[in-house]
Amino acid sequence: MNEKPSLGFVGAGRVGSTLARLWYQAGYTVAAVYSRDGGKASSLAALTGARAVDSVEAVIEGADLTLLTVPDDMIEPLAASIRTTALSGKGVIHTSGAHDASALAPLAAGGAMVGSLHPAYPFVDVEAALAGLPGATFAVEAEPPLNQWLEALVCVLDGRVLVIPAGGKAVYHCAMVIVSNYTVTLYSIAERLLTEIGAPRAAADGALNALLRGTVENLRAQSVPAALTGPFMRADAGTIRAHLRALAFVDPQVLSLYRALAGMTLPLAAARGIPTEAIKRVLEQEAQDATDNS
Repeated sequence: MNEKPSLGFVGAGRVGSTLARLWYQAGYTVAAVYSRDGGKASSLAALTGARAVDSVEAVIEGADLTLLTVPDDMIEPLAASIRTTALSGKGVIHTSGAHDASALAPLAAGGAMVGSLHPAYPFVDVEAALAGLPGATFAVEAEPPLNQWLEALVCVLDGRVLVIPAGGKAVYHCAMVIVSNYTVTLYSIAERLLTEIGAPRAAADGALNALLRGTVENLRAQSVPAALTGPFMRADAGTIRAHLRALAFVDPQVLSLYRALAGMTLPLAAARGIPTEAIKRVLEQEAQDATDNS
């Protein structure tokens, strides 16, 4: 087993292009690239000194470690469709956050070492990811000796390794989606509430962006629950009641979300020694009132 494997990429989208270019810059050999879009494969190959090839099998046969950087719903069908006898001693991994290594079971049955490597990073575009991905956390799911290859790939990007146990991938990805995707959803809700009371969108975004940056910095510096601020940290039941009543008039659907989030915030405040009984009573009373009026 080579200490520094040559790499192959199946898929030349944002994730594959970013990883191939970063590892090439870090001294890894990118041996082959395949994409259904031949133009993308050729462009990425030119940037990484690789060969653009015409099949998935050619990538696997030409590289020590092949990364399937394709959409999640393509991983299992792709693994089942690969026809090559050159799997023994080869590594084949995917970069999905949701699927575990069992998605590559047909390749494992053929003698390949299989696993997954998921970068916990939002890939909006390649150029931004090239600058932002180094230092990120990567979820690694692999058995020895493949895990050694994967952990070395993470380390060369100054990343952090998060080892995912068997059966834990769905919960891991759920956590990533909650903090990344649903932050955007919550931002959208807050932005809409502000614009509905007359705030210009630019002003609303300015206020929310500053608040969000401050919250992220607090989390980085102090973690949970020390980063919690606002009415919960003041045991301000009156403000929580005012929020609930305003939402009941403006947007009952957001009211249900607010109530659920508030209930899950109570233990965080309690962990800081804040009395939460009054806020809990307000939440319970408002929920009862909503039931009585339905």
